[in-house]
Amino acid sequence: MLSRFIACALLLTLLVSTASGQAQKNAPPAATGKQKTSTSFTERLLKFLGISDSPGTLKGPGDEVASGELWLADLQANTTRPLTSRDGYRSPILLAGAKEVLALRGTDVVEVPTEGGEGKKICSVAGIVKLVGAGSADPGTVLILLQGEAGSGRPRVGLLTVSTGDVTPVPYDPASSQDLQMVENLEGWSRSYGDRRLYVRRQSKQALSGTVEWSDVFLRVGDQPPVDVSQCDGVNCGQPSLSENGRLVVFVKARVE
Repeated sequence: MLSRFIACALLLTLLVSTASGQAQKNAPPAATGKQKTSTSFTERLLKFLGISDSPGTLKGPGDEVASGELWLADLQANTTRPLTSRDGYRSPILLAGAKEVLALRGTDVVEVPTEGGEGKKICSVAGIVKLVGAGSADPGTVLILLQGEAGSGRPRVGLLTVSTGDVTPVPYDPASSQDLQMVENLEGWSRSYGDRRLYVRRQSKQALSGTVEWSDVFLRVGDQPPVDVSQCDGVNCGQPSLSENGRLVVFVKARVE
């Protein structure tokens, strides 16, 4: 009797084990620990701009230059020169090849040759606030900031197709601290391009009338001391942008009355 009981128990164990193995074989593969996630808002914008680091916020001095003349600094020749004789320009960027500058005049997006001259209107965009930068792969598309919705203090982000004036919204999560930090950074005037950092800094000097203060554009490469590339000497300058080849910097210089 005992031997028959043991045989039945062994048979039952074998059947359960076989069924369990068959179930595991037919079960869908388990999810791996690392799931592929969608590209974040920050990663998408950094890839679009082709910069290696999230821009840093440095809005103080840059905000003092609402608009003015466009100037160009040649970093190799260590020279600066005006591009326009009229003022009212703001938020310039250098396009790939460093032959043209895009800037804003009111709600108009204008093109200015780096040889100099007044801007030629390309398109108009209602509510446009800032040109952030052209796409590293598609210079015909520009990352822009627009006025926020009524009641919201946050700007909207969009991609402007320069040839048509069409704007494609780039949504972000207002509940995400990372997304909000990126938007705040885009509002500032500090940028990192590899080991190069372009930013605006406060300057001062003593004159007969007292202390004179203004803002200048600086470039720091690696661990080297920062260099004043705008050399505005008493006149507010800001809103800089570095060319793709790292040689030219375009900026806004306040009009001296």
